[in-house]
Amino acid sequence: MTLNNLFIVLYVILWIYHLFVFVGIILTWIPSALNTKVGAFIYESSNWLLAPFRGWLVLGAIDFTPVLGVLLLQFVMRIFEEIIF
Repeated sequence: MTLNNLFIVLYVILWIYHLFVFVGIILTWIPSALNTKVGAFIYESSNWLLAPFRGWLVLGAIDFTPVLGVLLLQFVMRIFEEIIF
């Protein structure tokens, strides 16, 4: 496997994880969805990225912390895009 193929595989994994993070963010708006096995799995899978940022960017009752995690993930994905293409 060439190095470029490795970067492509890593990029696809990051892209799939990016989807998990978005679904995990949406699931936090629906508390009963977190009680399902699938909801709990998605939330726990995406929580390790978002947990370090919790509480950094809170305005009133709204926590904008996931924005920081998503921006970090998109930054890393952009680096992989530059390497691949």
